Amino acid sequence: MLEIALPIALVALAYLVGGIPIGVLVSQSRGVDIRQYGSGNIGASNVLRTLGVKVGLAVWLADVAKGLLPVLWLRPLLTSIATIGPMELWISLVALAVVMGHCFSPYLKLAGGRGVSTSLGALLAIDWRVGGLVLAVWIVVVAVSRYISLGSILAAAGGPLFFALYTDSRYYLVLGVILAILVIERHRPNIGRLMTGTERKIGQKTNDEQK
Repeated sequence: MLEIALPIALVALAYLVGGIPIGVLVSQSRGVDIRQYGSGNIGASNVLRTLGVKVGLAVWLADVAKGLLPVLWLRPLLTSIATIGPMELWISLVALAVVMGHCFSPYLKLAGGRGVSTSLGALLAIDWRVGGLVLAVWIVVVAVSRYISLGSILAAAGGPLFFALYTDSRYYLVLGVILAILVIERHRPNIGRLMTGTERKIGQKTNDEQK
């Protein structure tokens, strides 16, 4: 029983770490509740628009680290204690848990962000080539289109393709598919605005940013 309990406990721990609402904590430290501004999202994009580039970049790096570090730290523990199921399965569950924590935070009544930055961190921890390519897609799309949401959607969609390219683990491939579906689903309002041409571009000034 202990053999299965400990890995499950580590997955639960990853969920709790992923749920830490860094965007909310940072914005509140500056006298602002980010949930009441802009899109209402707690992620780095909304923080950047509301509080500026430096604060937005700090939140982005922290959200990436929130996905990266739990996978890196818990991998050795899982290697030593997990005897039930393949190691790639447990690593995938930890990665998924930390992203789910960000998207459905236990500290915010299951509200949360869109999971882009935290997913990137988790992918970098599993395979830096996959994470690096996902980041490259995001940078290129955002640079060309100036739509952060479009870059996030296409980068997430590329995750499964890059896993298929660099690994033969079906668990990592499934993880990539699940993360892609999750991130794209969380961007459903953005997809609607992209289709109607009302999505806000980087640097675009509006009187009242739509949710």
